[in-house]
Amino acid sequence: MSEDLLLHILTGEASDEEKEVFYKQLAQDKKQEELFMELKSLWLRTSIQNTKIDEDAEFNEIWRKVKKGRKKVLNTTLKVAFRYAAILIVVIGLSGAVGYFISQGNLENKYSQTQQFMATKGSVSVIELADGTKIWLNSDSKLSFRENHKKKERQATLIGEAYFQITHREDFPFIVKTGKLIVRDLGTTFNIKAYPEDNFIETSLVEGEADILSNEGSRILSLTPGESALYLKEENRMELRSLSSHVLSAWRDGKFVIRDERLEDIFNELSRWYGVEFKFENEALRDYRFTGNIKKTTTAQHVLKVLKAATDFDYKIIENVEKADVIILY
Repeated sequence: MSEDLLLHILTGEASDEEKEVFYKQLAQDKKQEELFMELKSLWLRTSIQNTKIDEDAEFNEIWRKVKKGRKKVLNTTLKVAFRYAAILIVVIGLSGAVGYFISQGNLENKYSQTQQFMATKGSVSVIELADGTKIWLNSDSKLSFRENHKKKERQATLIGEAYFQITHREDFPFIVKTGKLIVRDLGTTFNIKAYPEDNFIETSLVEGEADILSNEGSRILSLTPGESALYLKEENRMELRSLSSHVLSAWRDGKFVIRDERLEDIFNELSRWYGVEFKFENEALRDYRFTGNIKKTTTAQHVLKVLKAATDFDYKIIENVEKADVIILY
C-alpha cells in the first residue's frame, strides 16, 4: 500500500479508482485494516486539514526519534504502524501524536474505539468510514460508530437524521440503533430520521435490503426498495408507506420536500435548520398539514410567509440576543 494513496484517502483527495484499489487491498490484509482504522479514527477526531509537506524528510526524522525512545526492536507490523502514524502526524500537525501511537503497543482494542460525528444546525456533514461506507448527517444530528469484534458487527447510534450508503460485509453486518428501534443492513442504501423531539422514527429504503428490529433483537419487518416504515412513538405501532427516492435525497440536495406533513413536524424541521424556536399559541395549528417544496437557502421569514399563506395562521417574532429567536404561532 503506497503512502501517496494512503494520504489521498485520508485527505479526501482520492479518485474513485484509487478508492477501489485501496479498499480492495485493505480487505486482503486484516492487520493493515486495523492500522488504517486507527489512523482514520485519529484523523476524523482532529478535523485538521492537511498542508504541503516533504513526507520522506519528515518521516525519517520522526522515525529516528521513535526508534531512539524504544528499548526493544519493533516487529514488522508495528514498524508499518509507526510509518503510517508518522505520515498522519505530519499531515495533521498533531502535537504529541507520536507518544499516542507508542503507547498503543497492544493493538487488540483498536476496534473498540468509538468515533463521534455531528452536524450543527443549518449544516449537513458527510462522513466516510474506513470500510468505504458513506454517511450524510442532517442538521442538528449526532452519530457514534464503533466496530464490535466480539459481536462481529459494525454499530452506529443515531440521534437525528442520516442517509447511509453501506459497504456490505457478509461476515460483519452494519446496524443502526435509534433508541427505540434497530436497523440492520443487508447490502443497503437507506435513510433514518430519528429526532428525539419528533413523535415518530422513519426508516426508508432506497436500494438493497434492511431489517427493522426491536431493541431486544427480534425482527419486526423487512423493507424493500421504495418502502418507508413509520414508527409512531406514542401509539407504539408501525405504518408502511411508499416514498420516492427524490424525497429522500432532498435534504442532501438543499431542499425541504414536504408531503402532507403536520405543521408541528414541519416547524421542528425548520427549527433544526434555522436555529430558531417555534411555539404554538394556538394548539390546533399543530395538526394543520402542508405540501410543498422549499429551498434551504430561503430565509426563515420567507418560509413563514409561504406557510402562512397556505395554512392560514399568523406569527410574531421575539428577538433574543442571548439565545435563539422565538417565533409565536397563533
